[in-house]
Amino acid sequence: MNDRTGRAVYELETAARLTRVPPARVRRYVRVGLIRPARVEGRTAFFSDAELARLRTIRRLGEDLGLNAAGVEVALRLVDEIKTLRKALEARPDR
Repeated sequence: MNDRTGRAVYELETAARLTRVPPARVRRYVRVGLIRPARVEGRTAFFSDAELARLRTIRRLGEDLGLNAAGVEVALRLVDEIKTLRKALEARPDR
């Protein structure tokens, strides 16, 4: 399925299958704010390719590094902060 801009979006169950993350865990990540659906129609959440990539990162943090859910949350928030800081540095006019 595509969103209004033509980008592919996936229902929660499909996103879970494609990223090998259990649907209940995807719902939890949405609830705690680690991922955000690209859009919600009624009770159906749709996820973009960017969110699927983020889900894969979350899965790797847990599987490869052995982080528990709380550790994954902390690590992902730190990665987000680093990305934000890098963008701010790149946008500085003196560069």
